[in-house]
Amino acid sequence: MPTRLIFVCHGQLPDEKPNGLKLVELINSTDGFKAFFAENVHDTNALSEHIFSNLERCDGFLAVMHQRGEVTFPVGRLIRGSVWIQQELAIVSFLNYGRPSSRRIKVRVFAKKGIDREGLVNTLILNPTEFEQDEEIHQQVREWLAGPDFTEDPLSTTLAGLYRAMTAPLTKEHWRYLEVMMVLSHHEPVPVPCGQVYTMLGEMGAGTIGDFKRLESDLLGRSLLIRAQEDRGGGLIAPSLTPAFFELMADDLRRQSSSWAERT
Repeated sequence: MPTRLIFVCHGQLPDEKPNGLKLVELINSTDGFKAFFAENVHDTNALSEHIFSNLERCDGFLAVMHQRGEVTFPVGRLIRGSVWIQQELAIVSFLNYGRPSSRRIKVRVFAKKGIDREGLVNTLILNPTEFEQDEEIHQQVREWLAGPDFTEDPLSTTLAGLYRAMTAPLTKEHWRYLEVMMVLSHHEPVPVPCGQVYTMLGEMGAGTIGDFKRLESDLLGRSLLIRAQEDRGGGLIAPSLTPAFFELMADDLRRQSSSWAERT
């Protein structure tokens, strides 16, 4: 079983941080899991290198919200939780948008009793678990890690393993071909005319028709494409993306960043 990364977002005040470290220890001592505990961020580089990068690649997001004071409005007042956690929840929600279910970040939120629900905690219907003492959280986190959110589905695991083995040797030229196919098929595993594929690849300076055909043949051999066929007008139709691997491939292309100008 691969090691799963759990992003721990917890209060950093002197009386709060020890519990955050205990949760990190609990996660790290659970077989198959590793914790990332967000320390104070002092510059934009640290924000992108540590916070954003670990949020992007984490498997689970554990947030513990403590009270951050009372806010008064003309129509009433509320006890607010951490604004920082609200912002990180927004990032996780964005990352999960469009991802296949197997790649979505699992979220668990605990809120100190008395905190009012607002912002994304309310909009996303997260139903945070209320707690009074920090110790109440520990057993529930153990149960979360052992529960269905992180249970391996045998079929999905086998499919993902096959996909990783088939894509491991791919070059940037292979990925360029697959991305063009994804764009021209309008993000569906359907066939498109060969002429459109070769024209777009040619305009990108990706090689010759002979090069494209070799890439095509290689991807067919790896079962990442399905065999071409002729349409009624006799024109060649390019192979289509393999439906079984489609969501994994689309997610891979998103995570790799799609700017070929930066990659070449």
